[in-house]
Amino acid sequence: MAALTSLTRALRPEAAKESVPPTAGRSWGHSVATVVSAVFSPPLLATAMIAIAAASSAEASAWRWALLGLTLMVLSPIGYLLWLYRQGLVSDLDVQRREERARPMRFTLAAMILAVVLFGLTPAPRILLLVTAAQVLQATFILVVTRHWKISVHGAAAAAFLALLLYLTSWQAALALLVLPLVLWSRIRLHRHTPAQTLAGTMAGGLITAWVLLLA
Repeated sequence: MAALTSLTRALRPEAAKESVPPTAGRSWGHSVATVVSAVFSPPLLATAMIAIAAASSAEASAWRWALLGLTLMVLSPIGYLLWLYRQGLVSDLDVQRREERARPMRFTLAAMILAVVLFGLTPAPRILLLVTAAQVLQATFILVVTRHWKISVHGAAAAAFLALLLYLTSWQAALALLVLPLVLWSRIRLHRHTPAQTLAGTMAGGLITAWVLLLA
């Protein structure tokens, strides 16, 4: 949270005072929720999914392909979001306002589609292709829903991450399932989403990822 605040002030000092609430009087639970929300943010979970997929592949070139996926699916959307914020087109880097989410989501989806095309036309590891394809379907669904309802991207990302872990390690990843309710609680505790929005995001991310991995 401190890093986000510092970046906010550096990019748009005049907006930082409006978008970053005062820290005085916050409860211990609020502080824990803030940390959980940051640690299990969608960009970090997407990075972890790409790394896990590459590590599970026996191909020597897997990490080079993973770097390409990371650049397209994580780094370029983050750069675009920073540009949007600098231009005043989004109010904060967490994009809390639903009506401001379409533009960065469309860019992210386009970058993901490009990654799928590249992975599909080249000898990239199949697991990376499947993970990227699942992300495309998930991002498409969330973009459509977001036009009318603020579905939880955190919930979707956490559920997709856990679905990949379970697919690759089976029961060994069962303990990691405890992370999911913690992430959902953090979003509700921070008043970023309602319980229904977090559950909807979770179901979307988990079911779409599991479907692609199991049926592809």
